[in-house]
Amino acid sequence: MSLKRLIVALGGSEYMESAVAEACQIARRNDAEIVGVAVMDETLVDPAESAPIGGGAAAMELRKERTAAVEAGMNEAIATFTRTVEEAGIPHRTERFFGDAQEALSDALRLADLAIIGIRHAFDYGTIAHADDFLGRVARASGRPILAMTTPARPIDRVVVAYDGSTASADALRAFGVLNGFSPSMIRIVHCREDGVDSDRLLEEAATYLRLHGHETETLALDGSPSDAVLDHAEAWNADLVVMGAVGRRGLSRLFLGDTASKTLGRSRIPLLIRS
Repeated sequence: MSLKRLIVALGGSEYMESAVAEACQIARRNDAEIVGVAVMDETLVDPAESAPIGGGAAAMELRKERTAAVEAGMNEAIATFTRTVEEAGIPHRTERFFGDAQEALSDALRLADLAIIGIRHAFDYGTIAHADDFLGRVARASGRPILAMTTPARPIDRVVVAYDGSTASADALRAFGVLNGFSPSMIRIVHCREDGVDSDRLLEEAATYLRLHGHETETLALDGSPSDAVLDHAEAWNADLVVMGAVGRRGLSRLFLGDTASKTLGRSRIPLLIRS
């Protein structure tokens, strides 16, 4: 299945540069357009915090400073995006949003095939960072696949697919299998052993699906908590991408929630393709 519209989050960080570079590669392969999205997130510019008595003027000044910083960051990010995609000769446009970044990005994704976002600092422009579960919340709200990019951008050749039999992990597997986004030479499907769960059966059903779509795979059962074991294995195997559901059956169901999300997204040096 071809990808015809990609969303790229223009957050102004080094992760954005990786996201734009990867978007150009995918767009070129699919003859797709890229929509660059910049958001002034009011929850970061004016966070819900009460000013001390007599501190209203100082709070207003801080808000003005943050607004100016975000506007400058948005303009710079849009300029960088425009220059890069024009040099690549790829159809593109930009959209600016004002409001809650999660809602804005989910709305932009309604008629898009894939979002490519920096794994951290999605839209903060050097102000207050989003919570580490931001991407997981966007994935669940939009129902679209999200590629969370690390830096620097690199060819995606070795892919780890985490599969636990849940609907979300199946959706992530299917998105990877059918979307013409990557051309890996090695795909390894992994499952973390659970009491009462037939790991071999789950691994085989996932491998069978990917083989139907022309992908050669190998499988491996892991021990330990999914939030640790999957990334540890991916790093040891020198994977270029990890595919997983944003919610799931056991450990993976918490991978993008709360403390586990902070741990996972905070330490990952590997791009993640997630789907809810």
